Amino acid sequence: MINDDAQLNDWESRWAPYDEATYEAALQYVNPDDVVLDIGAGDLRFARQAADVARQVYAIERQPALLANQAGLPANLTVLCGDARSIFWPPGITLGVLLMRHCTHLSLYASRLRRLGCRRLITNARWGMDVELMTLGRRADWQSFELGWYACLCGRVGFRSGPPEKLTLVHTWQVAEVETCPDCSVVH
Repeated sequence: MINDDAQLNDWESRWAPYDEATYEAALQYVNPDDVVLDIGAGDLRFARQAADVARQVYAIERQPALLANQAGLPANLTVLCGDARSIFWPPGITLGVLLMRHCTHLSLYASRLRRLGCRRLITNARWGMDVELMTLGRRADWQSFELGWYACLCGRVGFRSGPPEKLTLVHTWQVAEVETCPDCSVVH
């Protein structure tokens, strides 16, 4: 049996780091007054770029080898080596960053950011495609959502069917931000 770190290293070597277009898409959501938490920062490529824009950047990476030989870090970039699922997160985070299409812990990270008072998360983990800015504030309860595409805070996305006569063009193109979907209990 292959251990978790070996699987992670193999997976990451194929899918990370991202291309510059991905980083540029994410950077457009970073503001000068943001305190950023880069979850799974890898070799710090994005964290360094975010530090050029944001007030403060914290970068969490669990693989020490990726953090070796990181000379010349910006003064506003603090690197934390550990597992983002359990390591202490500093207070005052205004923007989370999770650039991991393969991440299965989006729900955990979104919940932890919410508890810190953070209301925005840049990610490509929910849809597994392009970079998006997720809002982490209060959302509509899934039970009150009747029809169309939805994206839950837990990371699940899908289409809730309903009576065909109620389906409009808006339902096919608009995504409702919800929480407490049926998959939330499975994810936690």
